[in-house]
Amino acid sequence: MKNISSFLTNSVLFKNKTQQEINNALSSIEYIVKSYKKGDLIFSVDQTTKYIGIILEGCIEVQKNLASGKVISILYKKKGDLFGEGSVFSKTNTYPCNIFAKTKSTILLITKQNILNLLSKDSSLLINFLNSFANRILSLNLKTELLSYSSIQQKIAFSLLYLMDEYKCNNVILLPYSKKTWSEHLNVSRPSLFRELKILCDQKIIHIQNRTITILNKDHLISLLWH
Repeated sequence: MKNISSFLTNSVLFKNKTQQEINNALSSIEYIVKSYKKGDLIFSVDQTTKYIGIILEGCIEVQKNLASGKVISILYKKKGDLFGEGSVFSKTNTYPCNIFAKTKSTILLITKQNILNLLSKDSSLLINFLNSFANRILSLNLKTELLSYSSIQQKIAFSLLYLMDEYKCNNVILLPYSKKTWSEHLNVSRPSLFRELKILCDQKIIHIQNRTITILNKDHLISLLWH
């Protein structure tokens, strides 16, 4: 891939860096660029931790296999995001989850030692890395809270209230993914999600127009979380 720096200007790690600064940083380390087709396995459970990934193109999905045999989606990562950093810098020697290419994707892979070399030379990269790490922990905590709710309406309510806060919107939300992806994120079937959304629409709690969701009764959504 040519001009890797142009893909990294909006990445989490190289935030606020120019293409020349990124080129200079990359010239001091070794890295690999790999392409994956939709559905390809990038990192697998129990695979020895070696690389941290940066998504140059596409998006990925992190899946966890439960003891019950159920597979749940933990989170999604998009262009510019880091992944695998928690595993590489933990005391475990293997990845705890399977990571798949959600779409056709191109990934920059960097070893732990090369990441450390980058961070030791540039404090702004270190700050960006730590911010990404902190946001990842927050995302996992939110996912854990989401999974603690038993009903689909509770999961919908939690998700919508979070999006309202995340995007600092009043009562109109532009869903940042398809409803199919939303159902996977909530770990419910798409027909079940559509059924509960229709009920909420019929009750005048929300209004849906394609990906635009208008919150008509925020207090009701909040009350759902306490039931």
